[in-house]
Amino acid sequence: MKDPEQQPGVSGVREAPPLDRRMLHPVRDRDDWPRAAPEGESTRRIAVIDTETTGLAVENHQVIELCAAIAEVDDAGRIVAVPTVRSGLVDPGHPLPEEITELTGLTDADLAGRSIDGNQLAEMLEACDGVVAYNAAFDRPFVEKLIGRHVSVPWGCVMADVPWRQLGFEPGPQGYAAMQAGYYMPSAHRAKDDVLALIQLADHVCADGETIMAKTLAAMDAPAWRFEAQGAPYGYKDDLREQRYRWAWGRLHNCWFKQVRPASYQEELAWYVRTIGQQPVIVPLPASERYRFHTTWTPA
Repeated sequence: MKDPEQQPGVSGVREAPPLDRRMLHPVRDRDDWPRAAPEGESTRRIAVIDTETTGLAVENHQVIELCAAIAEVDDAGRIVAVPTVRSGLVDPGHPLPEEITELTGLTDADLAGRSIDGNQLAEMLEACDGVVAYNAAFDRPFVEKLIGRHVSVPWGCVMADVPWRQLGFEPGPQGYAAMQAGYYMPSAHRAKDDVLALIQLADHVCADGETIMAKTLAAMDAPAWRFEAQGAPYGYKDDLREQRYRWAWGRLHNCWFKQVRPASYQEELAWYVRTIGQQPVIVPLPASERYRFHTTWTPA
């Protein structure tokens, strides 16, 4: 059989694709991933999670679908097996908003009487070395609301923990990041589809030879701190907002805060002292405490 690149076309020879075009491939199906790591290989068990919800505000909305997969990750950050993929539906107890049905394709009939056992989900996560989501600041609060308690397991955020622009990517939604890595999502906004797409993206090897997963895990393992603007005068609220501090409201809170990494620690501290005129309250933030909803932790 002839080489397909040499099959005759209009001009007699098929030309190679232009260099200014990119070929996109579908993300791997569940059956394309091995179920077990090679025997004797050292791996980390990482849960990869996605949630679909009735809205964006965890205090007002509920999970309606959740998928959690276990990825076996080797020392180089490659995903060598996906032994478990579990998904479930949850009846929110009220009719779905029309836009959520349009977005996910889920209907009230699909969810009627369905539930997820929070204790089983917690046990699954606690048996892992960490949890990864594309937007952990969104998913973790909803997951812990569904479970009904804080689960002390390290969390990593692919969207926030990866230096996308340094890697030649333009930051954006998960589907956009996947396309820049050369993949497209045949389906989206269903939890299992999004988890499989995230696993594919996490296994992508960047130009520097490291995977997205390796960079996410490195950020999880590195130190971080929460800068709390305790006692900052009200007049500095716009400065804090522009510096990407977030407002923590509630009976015990009412302060601005920001997660700070080692690379920006000194610069952030200098900005705070220069702008606010005092020291922030600095709290060590292990990965097990990151991306929690602000009402579930107490300011220092």
